[in-house]
Amino acid sequence: MRLKEMLPYQIHEAIAKNVPLLIPAGCVECHGNHLGVGVDTIIVEELCCAIAERLPAVIAPTIDYGPTGWAVSGPEEGTMDVNGNHFYLFVKDVLLSFLLMGWQRIFVIIHHQGMDGPEALAFRKAAAELAFELTRQKKGLGWWGFQSPETHGNVWTRIRVMPSVLPEVSEICRGDHAGYFETSLMLYLRPEAVDLSQLQKSTFWYADQPNSPAKNANREDGEIFFKAMVESWVKFLQS
Repeated sequence: MRLKEMLPYQIHEAIAKNVPLLIPAGCVECHGNHLGVGVDTIIVEELCCAIAERLPAVIAPTIDYGPTGWAVSGPEEGTMDVNGNHFYLFVKDVLLSFLLMGWQRIFVIIHHQGMDGPEALAFRKAAAELAFELTRQKKGLGWWGFQSPETHGNVWTRIRVMPSVLPEVSEICRGDHAGYFETSLMLYLRPEAVDLSQLQKSTFWYADQPNSPAKNANREDGEIFFKAMVESWVKFLQS
C-alpha cells in the first residue's frame, strides 16, 4: 500500500500489525548521456513496489531531491543539488512525523552514493538524533544508563537507513554509476528511459569503464540483478 492513498484507519491497522514503512530516497542526477536523470530514484521506487508485492509493507512518498554535490555534472546536464545541512533538517522533520505517527519499523532505502554519501549521512544523523531526543524526552536524562533495553524499547532500530543492494547480493549486484549494472537494471525496469545509441557520442568516463561498460548492458541481466535485490530484501524483512 502507498501511504498517501491510505485512510487513517488503514494507517492505524498497519501500525498495529507492525507493518514496515519503506521510504524510497533518491536524487536528480546525470547518469551519462544514455540514461534518465532519475535512475537512483526509479530503482528504489521499483524495489519498494516489488517488496510490497511480496509481503505486507507500506510505501511512503519518495524523497527524491537529495544532495549530489554536483559530483558527476553541473546543472546543464540535468543534475540538481540540495545543501546537505538543509536536507538533513528536512528529513529529520519527515522522520519525526513518522515516529510520532507510531511506525516502529521504518526503512529508508538509498541507491545513491552509498551509506557514506551525504544523502545517507543526513538520514543516519537524523535517525540517531531522534532516537536520543525522543527517548530522553519520554524517559528523562540518563535513560540508557539506568534502564535496560528491555525497559526503554528498541529505540535504536526504529529507523534503519540501508542500501538498495544488501551485502548478501553485492557479489551479484556490483554497483556502478550508469555502467553495466545500472543500465541493465534500467533496461529491465524502465526501458523507455534508456537510449544506448547515445553511447556512440562522447560520453562520461563512468559509463565506459573496462570492467563495467554500459554498452554491454542487457535486459536479461537487469532482471537477474533486480530479482536478487528484491529477494534479499524480502528475506531480511521476514527475518
